[in-house]
Amino acid sequence: MECNFCGHEIEVGTGKMFVTKRGKTLYFCSNKCEKNLLKLRRKPRRVKWTSAYGEEKAIRTKSLSKATNAMVKTGGKKDAGDKDKSMAVKEKKVKPKPGKDTKKVKGKDTKKVTGDLKVKKEKADEKKKKPEKKKEEVKGEKK
Repeated sequence: MECNFCGHEIEVGTGKMFVTKRGKTLYFCSNKCEKNLLKLRRKPRRVKWTSAYGEEKAIRTKSLSKATNAMVKTGGKKDAGDKDKSMAVKEKKVKPKPGKDTKKVKGKDTKKVTGDLKVKKEKADEKKKKPEKKKEEVKGEKK
């Protein structure tokens, strides 16, 4: 028999058997496993010392290494075969900071735009600015 929480083998004559109201039978190797599952409602795949966590981590690292290897081989370009969600590396969406000359291009990373965006911003700034009255400064000594 195996523990329903940690996945370790339960020796004969040890452990606990818990039957739920619905009739599902759960086996626990220790009080620690029982409390983590029933009282604290923790999921075994999120607790580092369980075998379920180790299995999931191995799957994640294996798929991540495959995806990074594919990216290295293709020079950072994705092939048509790399569309599998488990193989793809999640890309972070980068929001442009205010004041920077950046433009979001659909399906690509942010790119710096040099000419068009600057000209548009300058025209918009000119419209917003009101003609300022120049103050004449008196060139004399103040006492």
